Amino acid sequence: MLFRPNGIFLGDNHVILYGAEVWSSSDRGFTFRQIFSLQGEVVTDVLRCNYNGMLVLLTDQGSIYLMKTGLERFARLNETLNSKTFLLFDHMGILMAVELDSTKPSSLRYRIISVNKLIQEHDIAFKRSIALQYYTSEYVLLHEFVPAQDVAGTFLFYPHHVGKIFSLSEGGKVVITRVFQRNNLQGFTACATGDILEPVRAPSKTAEPLQGNNLHYYAGKDEATVLLVPRVPVTGSQAPPAHRFFKRHVGMTVVSPGSTSFFIIQVTQNGSVWGQATEPTLMNRGSWELPTGSWLLFNTVMGSWTLREGHCRHKLQSLDNLRPNALVRINVRETRTFTFKAFMSDYSLSLTRNKKFMKVVLTNPNAMRVTARHYWDKANNHMLTLTVYSHICKKAMTTVIVFIPEASMLCSSTSFSFTLQNSCPEGLSIVYLPSQPISDYEWIHGDPEDNMENERLFDLPVNYRPPSQLGVLIPTSDNIYNADPSQPRPREHYPVSKTTGRYKQCAGKASVAECGCTNALRVSPLAINSDCRKRVLRMMYPLINFNITLFLRRANHQDQPLRSLYFVTVTEVNNRTSWAVTGTLITPTMEKMRKYLKRSLNQPLYNPEGLQISCYGSELFHFRISVIPGVVLCDLVEEVQIYVDNPPLAFPAAYLISCMTAIALGGFMLLGFLLKNVSPPTTSTVKAFLTRENSKVSPESEPEPDIED
Repeated sequence: MLFRPNGIFLGDNHVILYGAEVWSSSDRGFTFRQIFSLQGEVVTDVLRCNYNGMLVLLTDQGSIYLMKTGLERFARLNETLNSKTFLLFDHMGILMAVELDSTKPSSLRYRIISVNKLIQEHDIAFKRSIALQYYTSEYVLLHEFVPAQDVAGTFLFYPHHVGKIFSLSEGGKVVITRVFQRNNLQGFTACATGDILEPVRAPSKTAEPLQGNNLHYYAGKDEATVLLVPRVPVTGSQAPPAHRFFKRHVGMTVVSPGSTSFFIIQVTQNGSVWGQATEPTLMNRGSWELPTGSWLLFNTVMGSWTLREGHCRHKLQSLDNLRPNALVRINVRETRTFTFKAFMSDYSLSLTRNKKFMKVVLTNPNAMRVTARHYWDKANNHMLTLTVYSHICKKAMTTVIVFIPEASMLCSSTSFSFTLQNSCPEGLSIVYLPSQPISDYEWIHGDPEDNMENERLFDLPVNYRPPSQLGVLIPTSDNIYNADPSQPRPREHYPVSKTTGRYKQCAGKASVAECGCTNALRVSPLAINSDCRKRVLRMMYPLINFNITLFLRRANHQDQPLRSLYFVTVTEVNNRTSWAVTGTLITPTMEKMRKYLKRSLNQPLYNPEGLQISCYGSELFHFRISVIPGVVLCDLVEEVQIYVDNPPLAFPAAYLISCMTAIALGGFMLLGFLLKNVSPPTTSTVKAFLTRENSKVSPESEPEPDIED
């Protein structure tokens, strides 16, 4: 019959569909598994407690069912509520029933519901017989037998039985660790494996005297059916009537530890029985004899066993101090590890070594690569290390659920869930660090110098704006540095300068005191904080091949040099053009990225390794360096402000004195040379020089050359 849910409950890491049935999904709705079904009632509401991960399901008949995060099983509380009562959890995870107080008008009455006590009272044993098989001294198999008159193929052992305690009336407890279906053997449709908590006991020989006989079995009409005949150990003759099988033995199990068990299905007239082998492959063909003492008769008929929730025996611990339901952001190509430890708080059970307790479920396995490594410490505690690698450059999310399937619902710490988000990690940024670091105090109050005793910082004038392509005296940038609304704005001689330039932090303020500039804003290189920026890095003209060294910074991590594949673009914020990127490391990967992003990226692509910039102009250059999209899920941007100081303008008085001195010395030296090496001209010499220019010589007056014979 098709299940139609009455409602849906969305948790942090699972989905619950409820109605006449309850289905659960631990992978955000991709797959569902049935938890339980109801007869004559439907679930109408779901209540969740964030403190302990508990889910309470309330039906229209007032029944209360309980589930826990990570555990695909349930328990019914032995409590029934009326229609005027509703449930709530307090801040400590205590379940309370709230109803109107009939004795006091307009008042409420609170009643605490003892969840732990009511859970242990809930018996979910079904009405079928179980065939018990000893696999080892610590490990048993519980085979569910389906009578022939029952519907073929049905089974009542479900995965939500994992963790329940199977108890026999004769004594003994087994915790179910796994449930699986069987379709290869007639009569047995499902099987549960379990660890022995308390030794499982068979009836004494006084209660069942036939256990003192040898037991012969003969192959029947098929490979799984055998005839069991009790015989006297000494003579080998047929056992006396008091030591034979009776009809009350139907449904019991003949158990031979380490071998197959036989489920009794029919008693013959002579006191023998027909049995169904639980593991025919472990049975000898033909006939065989089980000596007395090598087999026991266990009473596992319907009604002789119970299935309840046991006390807490497990504990789960995160060794990374990870909070439950935490959100962990992981960057692209980043690897993170998480370690968990599972151990038993009750060591009364001697378990086999290297037993896996923990199980991992991912709600979105394609979001990241998650590798699980199981190992055990010296105390035989189960350890689990999850290695997570973000390999896809897109936003994705998956919830990781680590839990102990066989843990009791009474445990408070047997499941742990957290969410991994492939996104920009909190606090991730890129920063420019000079070769000689400058502290925040020096940026605001100090006067640091380089090894040549040159000042490394420059104080910008009030309301300063850098030059433009039109000239030094014609600024066109909208960014104003060292803003003070009460002071005039210099260099506003042309309309284009008057219509540009806008305050940001100081917009609408009357003075710099009202701008609210903090120390963090004063040292910020971002253009949005230019109003508060007074001091910038100072370099001497000409600035050639200036190294821009960028680092990747993250909270609680060491700074890492920015390398490829974090390719960057470089722009000048104030649209200045007298600069160029003159150095960068060229790699084959970078060339491929350039070709790939040629259409979508309209700016040159640079490798942050070996990045160098040359400035051919003077005054302030404001560079913005951005990591290209596609290699990281963050908007990583850093801005660098450099004031190129011109040496002739740095010391005008000294420069003028030196020029005047050089001219004077040169003049005196030239005059001395002329006085020493050149004789003064006479009056006749001057007259001859002046009249020479006007005199002309005719060809006839020229003397004829002598011609030699």
